Amino acid sequence: MIGWILLTLFVVISLVYVFWYWNLKARALKKLTTLNVRASDRWTVPFLEEKRNHTDPVADGVVATIMKKNELAQVNHLFQLFVDDNDQLPDSAPQEIKDYFTQTATLPSWADPDLIALGQQVYIRHGVWISLLLSYKSLPECYACAKGAEVLYHTARLNEHHGSLDAYSRRIAETAQFVFYSMQPGGLSSEGSGLRAAQKVRLIHAIIRYYLKQKNWDSSTFNEPINQQDMAGTLMSFSALVLEGMEQLGIVLEPVEQEAYVHCWRVIGHIVGLQADLIPENSADALRLGHAILDNQISESEHSKALMKALLDFQDKTSKPLFDEQGNIAMMRLMMGEKISDMLGVPSLDTHQVQKLGRKLRRIARVMEILDKSLVLAMIIQFISKLGLQWMITRMTPTRIINFYLPKSLTQDWNAKT
Repeated sequence: MIGWILLTLFVVISLVYVFWYWNLKARALKKLTTLNVRASDRWTVPFLEEKRNHTDPVADGVVATIMKKNELAQVNHLFQLFVDDNDQLPDSAPQEIKDYFTQTATLPSWADPDLIALGQQVYIRHGVWISLLLSYKSLPECYACAKGAEVLYHTARLNEHHGSLDAYSRRIAETAQFVFYSMQPGGLSSEGSGLRAAQKVRLIHAIIRYYLKQKNWDSSTFNEPINQQDMAGTLMSFSALVLEGMEQLGIVLEPVEQEAYVHCWRVIGHIVGLQADLIPENSADALRLGHAILDNQISESEHSKALMKALLDFQDKTSKPLFDEQGNIAMMRLMMGEKISDMLGVPSLDTHQVQKLGRKLRRIARVMEILDKSLVLAMIIQFISKLGLQWMITRMTPTRIINFYLPKSLTQDWNAKT
């Protein structure tokens, strides 16, 4: 009897999901016919270089005001209250913080709820692959941009606890949590955890900028810390370059799915303070922007190599049983290619091992994509994928909190005063 009830419940839920998804996709397809899907020609070197001189006046202004009033301790404690109090600001919160969260909670006028919902479906159904690509392609390719990597090096806290990777792992996990919160269904709604996470990340960027500038940051060499070009490059590595990586694995999304996925990241870019003229129009535009920034900024750097080594050490400790040490090296070289891998100091590996891993992953991806074509199976895959994503994040860190605190490499190692 119980078995029949469960079977009936499964059938009903499946039918509801299939009907909902068909309607969602139909609406998105209709909107796709009105979208400009061509890449633009505006991502020139002079344009991108000029953006390295701009940061985020809204978040920077909030942080400057708080620092001037010496309320840092209160703000550091504030984000623990976020988690304990269901993301609601306490009455004792500084007015500047209340105003900031109200001001930055509005999605852009062009944000489309159907494209956001479809893009989040793409993420949750392909989440395990996307997480692998974020770790083995997006993040290390950000390290290859030497000027931007300078900020990452100084805030990664690689020298805490005599070489312990605990703090570095926590920062990687916080990035994974931010992506998960933002891209899970409902994450960018007015009460969504992704919206709050993006607002927190925007303030974290501002406070890191504040401290770097207090510690004689070399703007003449590296330009503004966490500048507009660096933010755009990071967003493109999380969106368009992930789609590129999926194609490398044999996962080719439909055009409407590609546009929907990138649309989500366009919205996230707006929330985290990316200027409007740096937000690409569509997926092709996003891919062109991502490669334009990478081509403009890619350069060999000892700090980039140090970050890459820390990432490999981190992967060696957390990726088992999926990959061993050789598997991690092969995955890096497969997804980034030989040129960037060599530049970042990824250990050399026999080409046949890299190609063998590629063939294995493509076989697995092919089977999963066949299953994904069935919406009922896709619903099950979505559930399994979500559990897999949560498990992967748990492997990185036991906490679910995106912390708002200053890296010790800024406050302790550099003797910064609060």
